[in-house]
Amino acid sequence: MANYSPYAVPQAPPPKKTWRVVLIVVGAVLVLCCGGLGVGGYFLFKGVKEATGPALDAANQFVVNLEHGDTDAAYEQLCAGTRTAYTKDAFADGVAKQPKITAHKTTGVNVASINGRTTATATMTLTLDSGFSEQHAFPMLKESGDWKICGRPY
Repeated sequence: MANYSPYAVPQAPPPKKTWRVVLIVVGAVLVLCCGGLGVGGYFLFKGVKEATGPALDAANQFVVNLEHGDTDAAYEQLCAGTRTAYTKDAFADGVAKQPKITAHKTTGVNVASINGRTTATATMTLTLDSGFSEQHAFPMLKESGDWKICGRPY
């Protein structure tokens, strides 16, 4: 005689895969978030570089012109207001009376656009022929699409 019971013996339920599903979902979310942060960071860096790069290039070129003693080229990089305040000869004379720049390092660039006027400030550490170094801020203005040095240039 066979063991026969009028009641069905319940089978053990199949093992739950809840943890595996949760881990897969959490992993997918992490991959998407990290990927999104990476892509967003890239475009943010690229946008900042596009905004500050031309101003930085103009400031570097101005200082390189001063390092090489090319005051005519440096004068051409001055904004209209500053050129009005200094003649070419007065600018060259003023530069000649300053310690000579032998090297420079950019420490920061800030670009702002307020009421349609785009300005920047490039901050540099200037190494002088006296052996001293000084921090100097170069205020800049975008004129006709080009960055120009304004204010007290050097």
